[in-house]
Amino acid sequence: MVRRFAAGEALFRKGDHAFGIFRLVAGRIRLAPVTPDGAEVPVPMARPGELFAEASLFSARYHCDALALTDSEVLLYPKAEVVQQLKKNEEEMWKFAGEMAHRLQGLRTQLELRQIRSAPQRVLQSLHLRCDATGRWAPEGTLKQFAEEIGLTHEALYRALATLKKEGRIRRDKDQISLLAKDFKALDKDEK
Repeated sequence: MVRRFAAGEALFRKGDHAFGIFRLVAGRIRLAPVTPDGAEVPVPMARPGELFAEASLFSARYHCDALALTDSEVLLYPKAEVVQQLKKNEEEMWKFAGEMAHRLQGLRTQLELRQIRSAPQRVLQSLHLRCDATGRWAPEGTLKQFAEEIGLTHEALYRALATLKKEGRIRRDKDQISLLAKDFKALDKDEK
């Protein structure tokens, strides 16, 4: 079932009854866990095509807020139907398990990135992971959102980008960031 949400609208709130999981069709959805003292914990955003809130299959309540950052469209998969389908269809269960394993790998990568203390090195490694085969990356959201995803303030991100540009390691155009020479060759070697 397709559902549409306006920018700023909540799909669900922490503590709400878990009624289903979602796949983002279009827009930007932010999952926002909240600590007991009310502070929001930044986590990677759902990207178009990705499932989210899948932990709700094993819980009676949602563990975080899900907020539409832009006008968004999602597919809602009712919890009872998903559980029933996974129990009776081994092929679907394996597809679901594969998608969850892929997501877990992505989250581990995010945690590894956050362990890099040097902001320019963290940004450079993040670009290596995001750039296409030509060494270019066009951010899907704002650079401020990119900074949050990799655990930097937006000020630290801008300083790191300026440092990398000054060192001749990246080029910034209006809508994209490109790895240059040495770093692009390193990216090419990693892919082989």
